Amino acid sequence: MATNSSTTILQLNEVIVAVIPWPEYGHINPLFHIANFISSHNIPLHFISLIDRNQDLKNRAQNTSKIHFNDLLAPPLTQISEPRKDFADEFAFLEFLDKLGEPIYEICVEISKKAKKLVVIFDSLMTNVIKEVYSISNVECYSFHVISAFCMYSTFQQIVGEVKDGVARQVFDEMPEVEDCFGPDIFEFVKKERECNLNCGEFMNSCRELEGEYLDLLVKFRKKPLFGLGPFHMLQELPESSGNRSRHECVEFLDEQDVNSVMFVSFGTTTTLSREQMNELALGLEKSNHKFIWVIREADKKMETDKCGGKDWNFELPEGFEERVEGRGMVVRNWVPQMEILGHKSTGGFLSHCGWNSCMESISMGVPIATWPIQVDQPYNAVFVTNVLKIGIPVRSWARREELVTATTIEKAVRTLMGTPEGVEIRQRAMELSNKIKNSVSHGGLAHKERESFITCITK
Repeated sequence: MATNSSTTILQLNEVIVAVIPWPEYGHINPLFHIANFISSHNIPLHFISLIDRNQDLKNRAQNTSKIHFNDLLAPPLTQISEPRKDFADEFAFLEFLDKLGEPIYEICVEISKKAKKLVVIFDSLMTNVIKEVYSISNVECYSFHVISAFCMYSTFQQIVGEVKDGVARQVFDEMPEVEDCFGPDIFEFVKKERECNLNCGEFMNSCRELEGEYLDLLVKFRKKPLFGLGPFHMLQELPESSGNRSRHECVEFLDEQDVNSVMFVSFGTTTTLSREQMNELALGLEKSNHKFIWVIREADKKMETDKCGGKDWNFELPEGFEERVEGRGMVVRNWVPQMEILGHKSTGGFLSHCGWNSCMESISMGVPIATWPIQVDQPYNAVFVTNVLKIGIPVRSWARREELVTATTIEKAVRTLMGTPEGVEIRQRAMELSNKIKNSVSHGGLAHKERESFITCITK
């Protein structure tokens, strides 16, 4: 134990960790889970992100006292050659992000002066942005991949050719083509990412009970330590709920329903559906005669406002829809506690866009998924859920992605998952997998050991 203040400071600053996320909430949130997990081990931690993102995290998080937020000022979007007003497209903001490279480097240099070792944890999409950080003499870097191990391995196989590991590639009828999902820029991105791959290790929101085979294959291919630290939302025990805290209306609705009787419908924060598709979804849910909670995000409203030439639109559902489904279905137009909904005993299915964060949350709670992939890694996740894990059913076929998903198709999918023997078998497999994951993250489990191994790795 230290006996004087100067020695204490030296010991505390043996290692400092800086976390640099890609500035979109589907990427920020998982890295913020990691930041909280690392800081819980009394490791000084800096979270470097756009000022509005940091402020939002401070407002939402229950306790951020152990995290130091370093704010980045966003360059004016009007100065970008092709300005956009959101971060939905993974490659549209490279020019924007390049402007952040210098301030990120300067922040890391200042932090590095306070530690024997600075560990920089960054989203892999930021690889080119933070490349100057590698030049800091006492820095070690670890990259985070927001996608699944199955998706990452499958896309690498298509981009760089068959991996020579003696394991045949799994081929499914619905296996997507990488360019169709990620766009042509993916090839240049992977090239740059491999050129800058000076990392000491990598990690993902996954675990060996779920993707052990693909995590091992990636290690052979990437030749780097790879940690499966997921599910990220299980990195720490959640504090006990306050009895005085008001419960969300969705949870109160679920409290009144039978076990496994409610379909949760949500397409994330950046997914957009056309007005015509929204109408078909509404009619399909109505015709299914099953109970549901449907979350309509701001992204959907924004898309339709843009289509209307900038005019405000109230995002009306089919006339009389909400009245007809009253008591059976709930439409929510604001934030919902997704984890609390998925963990509720009345939730029996999840109609999802198959973002990997949502998949991990649903799988860990034992909730089967009706897959409706929209873009990027989601088609791969849908194949993984339906063809590999066999804990879901397809609603939207990626091969027919340009076609309207009809109310009849939606109705059939909901009825199958929620009210047939096939649906019961799928739910049983989902629950079995959930139990394995929960055992793994408990003390002594594989996931628990892997997390402690990661902490040891970054602090040694």
